[in-house]
Amino acid sequence: RQEQLKDEQIELIKRTVANGATDNELKLFLYQCERTGLDPLARQIYSIKRAGKMVTQIGIDGARLVAQRTGRYAGQDGPYWCGEDGKWVDVWLSNDAPRAAKVNVYLMGVERGTPGVAHWDEYVQLYQGKPTDIWKRMPALMLAKCAEMLALRKAFPQELSGLYTSEEMAQADNVVDTTFTVAPPTPPATDDVDSN
Repeated sequence: RQEQLKDEQIELIKRTVANGATDNELKLFLYQCERTGLDPLARQIYSIKRAGKMVTQIGIDGARLVAQRTGRYAGQDGPYWCGEDGKWVDVWLSNDAPRAAKVNVYLMGVERGTPGVAHWDEYVQLYQGKPTDIWKRMPALMLAKCAEMLALRKAFPQELSGLYTSEEMAQADNVVDTTFTVAPPTPPATDDVDSN
C-alpha cells in the first residue's frame, strides 16, 4: 500500500491524518496502513499524539473490515448491556449509563463466540471528574464500541494486535488527581516539668 500512495497523498496524510508526525512516526504509521490494508484517507486508520507520543488508532469500521477480509469472520451478536443488577439486555433504555457492554464475535468453524466485555468505569472519558459530552450523550454506543473492539482484537490478534479505537483510548486522557496534602509536622513534645 505504501508503494501505491503517491507523494502528494503521503504529504496530505502527514498534514491531516498523521498531523505532527516525525518522519519515523510517519513511516511506522504507513507500515500499519500497509499491514492492515486500511485507507488513511478514508479515516479507517489514523495517527494521533497522546502524551507526546504518536499512536496509531483505527475506527471501528476499519476493525470490522480487517476482520471481514480474513475470510474467517462469521459475524457477531450483541451488543448487550447491563446495569448495577448484572442482567444483560439487548436494548439500553435507562437514562443512567450502562455499567458494562458485551459483544460476541464468531469465527468460521468455531462454535463458541469470542466475548469482549467493557466496563464503564474502565473506559468512560472524564473531564473534571464528569463524562465528556459524547460519553454523556451516547453512553451505550460508546461502551458498545469498546466491547466490540475488545472482541474483534481477541478473535483476530494477528491482524489487530496493538491497534485501538479512539473510544478505547479516550480514557487514557483522563486526569487522575494524585495530589495529597502533607500535614504540618507535629511539634516535639515538651517537658512541662521545671528543670530547676
